Amino acid sequence: MIKQNIKFLTTGQFLTFSHTCKNLSSDVRIQDLENHNRVDINGKDLSELATIQLGLPFLLVIHGEDEKIARRMLKKYCA
Repeated sequence: MIKQNIKFLTTGQFLTFSHTCKNLSSDVRIQDLENHNRVDINGKDLSELATIQLGLPFLLVIHGEDEKIARRMLKKYCA
């Protein structure tokens, strides 16, 4: 399991992020930094990503077979 801080600055990043995640077998979740249960968003679902407030840090959680590849592909979003 890989955990990193993540931040989205534009709505266009939601689209590219979800498109990248859909090509991964790993589970990709976005969670609230302080209360992980309050916000738990599926990184492969664009409609869920659109609920994220721009400019605020969140926790990216990647779990699965290709998590190291996923981290490399998603590192541009990491804060």
